[in-house]
Amino acid sequence: MSKSDNNNLGVKSVHLAFEVLEAVAAEPGEIGVSELALKVGTTKGTVFRHLQTLMERGYLTQNAATQRYRIGVRAYLIGQAAAGRVDIIVSSQDAIRSLREETGETVVLSAVNNKGVVVMTTLIGKSSLEIGVRAGSALELHATAQGKATLAFDQQGLLQQLRRKGLAGLTPHTIVDFDTLDRQLEAIRTEGFATAPEEMLLGINALAAPLLDGSNRAIGSIAIVGSIQNIARTPSPQQVDAILRAAQRISWNLGYTGRLPFEARDAR
Repeated sequence: MSKSDNNNLGVKSVHLAFEVLEAVAAEPGEIGVSELALKVGTTKGTVFRHLQTLMERGYLTQNAATQRYRIGVRAYLIGQAAAGRVDIIVSSQDAIRSLREETGETVVLSAVNNKGVVVMTTLIGKSSLEIGVRAGSALELHATAQGKATLAFDQQGLLQQLRRKGLAGLTPHTIVDFDTLDRQLEAIRTEGFATAPEEMLLGINALAAPLLDGSNRAIGSIAIVGSIQNIARTPSPQQVDAILRAAQRISWNLGYTGRLPFEARDAR
């Protein structure tokens, strides 16, 4: 057998090992050798050899009672590490452009850090009135749609930090009491979106939805920002639908497996 033939066999073996691993990972429970052989289109003996290797490496584990296989700790850890490195900007690029084309408004992508919400990127809208938010800007959690969308699904203690800090009044419309803010956050958990009409700047409103990752954590938000004439205090159903679809698309790219808005309530 030539060196080239050996290389081809080696590549085929690697492909088959990944097919076996992916087939086990796709199962909601456990799977046996015979079922796996049917799924990947090879013999039980060949599948068994790959299963043994994957078990030795920690990618699969076997139920001693049933002799069936399931995903192992090492595969889980690699998946978690990969999910943590998914770039929110890369995952959002197509959705941001589509949202701007559909609504005509400025689109703002924000990410969560341990202190609050920071603007990652802005795509200016089509209006003659240019409304932009500079990348790197920190957003008020209680006075912006992006901040409230994040707070509603917060798992990082941001709401507790805000309670210690208090609510600063930025305009006559800013929420300055926690009872009102809590009621809004509960509505956001149900509806999946947030608004902040003239709460940060007079004449400006924003409509935002949270971005959830594979651990159901809110790691950012997507928003459209515009004048109060273009984004009313009660946004149009078309605008709400557009922001939720964009948030859903990005969240799926980030590893979230649920659906917005209703399953997002379980993210708390």
